[in-house]
Amino acid sequence: MKKSFIILIAVLSILIITACSNSGNLSGKTFDVSVVSSPNTPDKYDSIMTLEFTDGKVITDAIDGEEGTYELKDDELVIQFENENESLEIEFTLKESDKDFSEYSAEISDSDFQIEDSEQVSKYKNIYTNLSHSHVEFIER
Repeated sequence: MKKSFIILIAVLSILIITACSNSGNLSGKTFDVSVVSSPNTPDKYDSIMTLEFTDGKVITDAIDGEEGTYELKDDELVIQFENENESLEIEFTLKESDKDFSEYSAEISDSDFQIEDSEQVSKYKNIYTNLSHSHVEFIER
């Protein structure tokens, strides 16, 4: 009786930990976040940043390998970068892409950039200004 109870508790604990994991199914994947090159070439995409996902962390080459955090809940992906002077948060609404070359189509549902001392050089401002496109494709590498 005791042994089966302990096994039941162990199995339930594993299920709860797995269900509460915020890394979703992105962990271990790398994506080029890409936009249409121009209205004249709607089938050509340019990468605006690369995101590498690992165990609740996200690394981007667009900010010199800066490490941030991410959370994936249902179809909402939130990535956050922060340093001593600034912070950047980007929210994407994901859906499965209908394009053969892309894993996800996404809309940038919200973005927020904060800087404390605008006299200092910003690491995040360039990414924030490149987010003028509301639609992006997550192309897996």
